[in-house]
Amino acid sequence: MITEKMSLAEVVKEYPQTIPYLNDLHLDYCCGGHQPMDESFTDGSVDLEKVLAELNRIASQPEKASNGQAGTIEAFEKLSVNEMLSDLETTHHITEREMMDEIDALLNKILVVHYPNHGEELTQIHNLFARLKAELEEHFAKEERLVFPMMRANPHPDKETVAQVKILENEHTSAGDMLKQLQILTDDYTLPEDACPTFAQTYSVMKAFTEDVFVHVFKENSIVFPEYEEQ
Repeated sequence: MITEKMSLAEVVKEYPQTIPYLNDLHLDYCCGGHQPMDESFTDGSVDLEKVLAELNRIASQPEKASNGQAGTIEAFEKLSVNEMLSDLETTHHITEREMMDEIDALLNKILVVHYPNHGEELTQIHNLFARLKAELEEHFAKEERLVFPMMRANPHPDKETVAQVKILENEHTSAGDMLKQLQILTDDYTLPEDACPTFAQTYSVMKAFTEDVFVHVFKENSIVFPEYEEQ
C-alpha cells in the first residue's frame, strides 16, 4: 500500500505503472522526489489524499506493470550494476541524442515560420532548449568516458568515484529544472491555435523527450547509484 510517508521515488520504484499519472500531474519522482509526500506537499497545491487514492488504485492493477516504461523499469532493476550502465548507454543515451537533434532542427524551423506571432515565447524556448541540449551532451560524455568506466573499474566504491556520482546527481537536478521550465514556457506542450504540422511535431517530440529524460534520471538516481553505493 502506498502511504503519505513514502517518497515519489519509492512509489515509482515499487509501482512503475504510476509514472504516466505522475507525469500528468507534473509531480517530480526523479530529481526532487526523495522526500516523504507528507513533507513535500505542504503548500496546499496538491490534494494528497486524492493523489494517494489514485496511486493506490493504479498500483492495484499489476497487469499494467509489464507495459511501457513500467516494464522497462522492472526489467532494469533485475540487471547488475554494470549491465545497468550499458543499458543506459544503449537506450536512453542514444534515443535522447537523436531526439535532441530532431527537436533542435524542428525548433529552428518553427522559430522562423512562426516568429511574427510567437517570436517572444519561441525565442525563450529555443534558447532554453539549446542550453539544455549542451548540458546533456556534456553530461552523457562525462558518464560514458569518465564516471561509468570508474564505476566498472571500482565495483566496491571508493571516495573519488562516489564524489563523481554525486556530481552527476547535481547535474540531473539542473537538467530537470530546465525541463520543468520548458513545460511552463510551452504550457505543457499545448499547441497555439495557428500551429502547423511542424509545430505539432515539435511539441510532440519535446513531450516524449521530457518524459524519457525523467525516467532516465529516475533509473540513475533511484536504482543504479544507490545500488552501486551499497556494494
